[in-house]
Amino acid sequence: MSKILCKHCMKIHDREYECDDKKKHRRMKQQARRNDNRYKVYNDCYNTSRWKKVREQVLKDANYMCEVCMELGKLNHEDIQVHHVEKVKNNVEKMYDIDNLIAVCREHHNIIEDMTADEIINYVENLKLELKR
Repeated sequence: MSKILCKHCMKIHDREYECDDKKKHRRMKQQARRNDNRYKVYNDCYNTSRWKKVREQVLKDANYMCEVCMELGKLNHEDIQVHHVEKVKNNVEKMYDIDNLIAVCREHHNIIEDMTADEIINYVENLKLELKR
């Protein structure tokens, strides 16, 4: 196992080991998030069993692969996340709408985060054109 310097306790231990300081930090962060109004949608929706079922269905439909990478002819199943095409804070009804959700890798999720559906399509089409060159 690899060793790391823990940023919480400043000691060296196995990467998988969770020290008491790290556990305490995580608990405090979770508590702060629960009380923060900025995370109201997250707290009210993402922690529900309904969301977890919808999320799992989207991932299953995409075979746990990034849909953008697949459009580019790549098979990427690492660090797959579910992205809301239309933001939930703008339209809460879209929270559980499977047609509003896509499975993407972390890299593409960061890139398309503030894009509309049309902008995402244009982005993918432009990437395809660049690959053909």
